[in-house]
Amino acid sequence: MNTQFAIILSEGKEYLCYKEENSFVDVSFPMMTFTAGEDDFEIVKCNRPFSGKTFPYHDRHLSIAPEMYHNGWLALCLKDPKTEEPYTVLTVNLEYEPAFALPDKAFIDINNNPEAMEFLLSNRLAEDTGYRRRSGWVNYPMVKLNLPMFYRLNPTAFNTMLNARQFFGQTNQVSIQ
Repeated sequence: MNTQFAIILSEGKEYLCYKEENSFVDVSFPMMTFTAGEDDFEIVKCNRPFSGKTFPYHDRHLSIAPEMYHNGWLALCLKDPKTEEPYTVLTVNLEYEPAFALPDKAFIDINNNPEAMEFLLSNRLAEDTGYRRRSGWVNYPMVKLNLPMFYRLNPTAFNTMLNARQFFGQTNQVSIQ
């Protein structure tokens, strides 16, 4: 299956969508659709994706790559941009149930990466939801991820990850545990 993705702008907000017949469907909330002639929206042209963009983290310049945990929840990995070697994972998987669609929320691993939350917020990669979940001694913050930005940063990895997942079907296990 080869899913085609588009970034849709509606009422000042961007949504990462996939095309299904005459509509665009929000990847994180499939009940939200945008249909030409019925809804007021525009397709955002991504003439220059941000592929290759790096971010300063721990005195290094790293790329960020979305991957998936075994249950379909999103994992955010920082990698060396030249070797693709993993540096760290910014998220922690606190979900027991399989993900529905592609979640736009994740728990940030402030236990192993205390500056991860500030990193994501300052780079506009996520917004704090205000929700926290306790695991052991740590209250992990939940963020709402900027999926259109992650798509711009790494469309190839994003497409590979989502298509390998058999989009909206059962998830396939990926190396992040």
